[in-house]
Amino acid sequence: MMYWYIFNTPWGWAAIHGEKRTMSATVLPTPSPQKLIHYIEKTGPDARFIPLDDADDSFPVVNKIRAYYAGIIIRDWEVDLNLEGYSPFTRRVLEQVHTIPYGETRTYGEVARAIGRPGAARAVGQVMRRNPLPLIVPCHRVVARTGPGGFTSPAGIQEKLNMQAWERERLQDDRQGNSHR
Repeated sequence: MMYWYIFNTPWGWAAIHGEKRTMSATVLPTPSPQKLIHYIEKTGPDARFIPLDDADDSFPVVNKIRAYYAGIIIRDWEVDLNLEGYSPFTRRVLEQVHTIPYGETRTYGEVARAIGRPGAARAVGQVMRRNPLPLIVPCHRVVARTGPGGFTSPAGIQEKLNMQAWERERLQDDRQGNSHR
């Protein structure tokens, strides 16, 4: 049985829907837990909320999400994606985007070509618009050929740009030997 876990990060309140290593959904940070809960309640009446306090380090993916927003470079989320109920095309797109390295971007067209569907850039964009696992499936790293593309987080396109800049900055600091730990 999967549950919603709600926790605080340096950028606000976030949530994951999963159990152990298997994730089916994530919610990017919001300013308040009330906004987060309101969003999650739309997922269905059987949603159970399990709050994790800052001292609870028993959930590795929560620790990694907190670390990401604290400035630590996460190269491997060490999770299994639960993509049951999605079309084969959607699963291939999400799995491909999941492999985009920290600090890098790909265009919608490059993702389409990587899954053997050249010409399906718009369809890739639609999958990204409905991405159930933002951050773990880093849709913020997928851009349009001519600009940033869209982003459906509460903070919109500016959050996408902030996340891209944040990652580039962390990588530059890492190369220069500056640590954010």
